[in-house]
Amino acid sequence: MDQFEEKDFVRIATMYYEEGMTQAEIAKKIGVSRSLISKMLLDAKEAGIVEVFINSKSAFTVDLERKLEKRFALQRAIVIDTLEQEETEIDKMASRAAALYLQKISKNINNVGISWGKSLRGLVDHYPYTNQSDITVFPLIGGMGDDHVDIHSNQLCYDLARKMRGKSKYLYAPALVSNKRIKEELSNNSTIHAVIEESKLVDIALVGISSPYENSTMVKIGYINDQDIKELSDNNVVGDINSRFFDSEGKEVNCTINQNVMGINLHEIGQIATVMAIAYGENKYAAIEVALKHHLVDVIVTTDKIATKLLAN
Repeated sequence: MDQFEEKDFVRIATMYYEEGMTQAEIAKKIGVSRSLISKMLLDAKEAGIVEVFINSKSAFTVDLERKLEKRFALQRAIVIDTLEQEETEIDKMASRAAALYLQKISKNINNVGISWGKSLRGLVDHYPYTNQSDITVFPLIGGMGDDHVDIHSNQLCYDLARKMRGKSKYLYAPALVSNKRIKEELSNNSTIHAVIEESKLVDIALVGISSPYENSTMVKIGYINDQDIKELSDNNVVGDINSRFFDSEGKEVNCTINQNVMGINLHEIGQIATVMAIAYGENKYAAIEVALKHHLVDVIVTTDKIATKLLAN
């Protein structure tokens, strides 16, 4: 700053911030290089001559998003402002935000993979009707039966593809089978095998992050019982993605359920270019933290409360 007077910095800052001139235009008018103008504007901020205020209620959540992205090396963080919002409204806001982001990034992709669960049901319900006929939607896990069909992967595939005017594939197998022999037999079926292999190659995977210990959808629909939960606890499980349970190190554990899931595993999900998760709720915090810390997901849709807690630790 020594070679310039404070008035020089104020003059340049006024031209740039208040008059809307570009750095190149200022440089030409004053007779210096554009790089010098850029440096002077930066110096003016550091010296306190210029202070930038963002006058928007979104500033709070955008700040959290940027901090999450930097802390956990995320492609994108989307944070929902929950101030004075009821739980049902928060669910809608998260679903809308996830659907909007998917719509933006799906313009340049060909294949989408989707897991199962209530959060992904919300995304599909809030996805707008578009014309994306080049897209094919794949299930990342099986899902057959008469109960809770609306949150099964196959149903979500069908509904999302219909909204996109795209195509969908189906995995004609249960999400969880009773033993390894049945899994081997189903996996050897040419149609099932082909869909599972294709699902590993999608451009983006849509998943949820859950905990088996509190308010678990898998418990509610009868996929896992008390004996399963004990085994998961004995294996230090903190959560699951695509019904693949992982420990505090983000590693898929060697347990009965993981051995019997019909769908792609955590390692295979990790090979997908973009893994987008919708997860909030205090009961899921530990699982979310581990998933972000160990880079199990690339995009996270969560709430300001979860984001603040993640950044505080």
